[in-house]
Amino acid sequence: MLLDQLPTEIIHHIASQLLTASSIVNFSLTNRNIHAQISGDDYATFRSFVQRNFPTIRTPPIWKEAACILTTRSRAWDQRAFVAKALIPPTDRLNPLYYGRANGPSIGYAPAIDSYETWDGSRWAQRHEVLVWGAAGRLMMRIKEQHATTWHTHRIGDDHLPQNDILDVRLLRPNQRKARTGEEVIIRRANKQITKLELDHDHHGIQAGTLFDTKSLVAESMDVSHTSKPLLAVCGPECIHVFDGNAHEQIAQPIFTSNTGQDFVYKHRKRCTTFLDSERLAVGIQYLEGHRVAPINVYRITPYGLSSSPEHCLASSSGHILAPGGIRTNTNTIVPLDDVSSLSGRAGDVFLSGWSDGIVRLYDIRAPTHPSIEFLDGVDDGQILSLLPIGHERFLAGSFQNACLKTFDLRMPGAKVYSYLDAGSSPSIVSNPGPITSSREASRSQKQGPVDEAVSRQLNIFLAIRVQCPMRLWQPLPDQQLSSLPRYRGPVYCLSAPSPASPTVYAGVENHVIQLDFISTDDIRKGRQDLSAFGVDLGKGGELEENWIRRRVGGRRVGREMENGDVESQKHFMAQK
Repeated sequence: MLLDQLPTEIIHHIASQLLTASSIVNFSLTNRNIHAQISGDDYATFRSFVQRNFPTIRTPPIWKEAACILTTRSRAWDQRAFVAKALIPPTDRLNPLYYGRANGPSIGYAPAIDSYETWDGSRWAQRHEVLVWGAAGRLMMRIKEQHATTWHTHRIGDDHLPQNDILDVRLLRPNQRKARTGEEVIIRRANKQITKLELDHDHHGIQAGTLFDTKSLVAESMDVSHTSKPLLAVCGPECIHVFDGNAHEQIAQPIFTSNTGQDFVYKHRKRCTTFLDSERLAVGIQYLEGHRVAPINVYRITPYGLSSSPEHCLASSSGHILAPGGIRTNTNTIVPLDDVSSLSGRAGDVFLSGWSDGIVRLYDIRAPTHPSIEFLDGVDDGQILSLLPIGHERFLAGSFQNACLKTFDLRMPGAKVYSYLDAGSSPSIVSNPGPITSSREASRSQKQGPVDEAVSRQLNIFLAIRVQCPMRLWQPLPDQQLSSLPRYRGPVYCLSAPSPASPTVYAGVENHVIQLDFISTDDIRKGRQDLSAFGVDLGKGGELEENWIRRRVGGRRVGREMENGDVESQKHFMAQK
């Protein structure tokens, strides 16, 4: 029987056994009959390839383009390749404002960022991406669609004053909003005010909506659940208020309140709050006196309210004892990890936490006595302020100092499923054939040569932009990065990605939001037309690209700063090994 006469099931089975996406494409080009079967049902044949090689990355059912996106991003990670930009709304770029802080030297703001993306069609380019961040007292919003990028700004009076700064932002996803016409975002300001803002698509801009009445509570942290009926949790020193996230009253009252102040002996505050799932709320405690290690408390949420006592009380590896060196230790950020539910029986059982001692700890609720894994960077020991997991493959961590953005690999050594080196592997004849995985590993090792695995699995990116001191609020970075200006050495306050499959990461540093697109130079050379499918925009919509990133791997400098790179008349910096 000829190949093109095989049944459809056999052809799909053959395609599912191919190791690389290029092999599937080449197989489909054998003849028209096979191509028609491979391309049928919107290239559903690529589903097995995506789910086998990237099992923990949630993707839309656009399988052929998802395979292209994920393999390209994986290669960029392996090659240490990315493009960096500073995001600047067009209005602020043309008319920078000259507000200062309290008639004295300018004090910068810490951006709070959130983003998401959805797909409205059968093509990856038919994306709807929303990005919001708090710029001092203003809310910036960018909406990117296939053929348009729009910007919106929400301003209030005296939005340059520190007491009006936006400290937290939470975007409601499309399945969480009652009104499907516009975007909704919940913000927390430094003046303890928590408000829902709504974007009216009838060209009325962003309008103030519901005000959440926290009574006399001093709001220290908040979070919104990801369920279809979102809950808003607002934490204070003595209690936790829970609101209906879809409330549309002018002033919303809490649906229930839990008193948690009796659980603590020392003066404290609730440093961070995160919904692990629809039924559990994790709260990171920070002691304001004494020298003890503060815990992470996990509270149970039921239809009748929030438990007054924590269901789990998680500590660092040193437990509730005096912290080393007499320094109080606490967690700064908490993010749930197993959104795909492959590490445990249910989502929310496993989560990451970034601590003030510079260690990232992974916890499993099923074994809550101590952390399951600890991740430590030997180069930078600053506090961990932000975390961003990418499936179960790796995660990024923002440091308190040196503008350091760290990356860690969550997989065990040798457990990496996909490597771009497999795509370039040529079949060879062996006298004693072994398992497929063995030949793949041998091929990779031949191409890579002797590589220190610890170095290849960890990458530190230093967002060392050159800034003027002091800089005015909302002042864009200069087009030309002058070598005489000092480099930014401050914190990476927050991290966000539109989706686990996105090649884009947003990082918030003082006064600026940096966009990192993990793509390689080969993708840049394909041109702007092909890059649109990746969600990468080479210089439109008021984005100013800068070339100022420096990086280290395993404590060693592995790249040099590049100046005046020109790609399609745009300035880019590519950090590539």
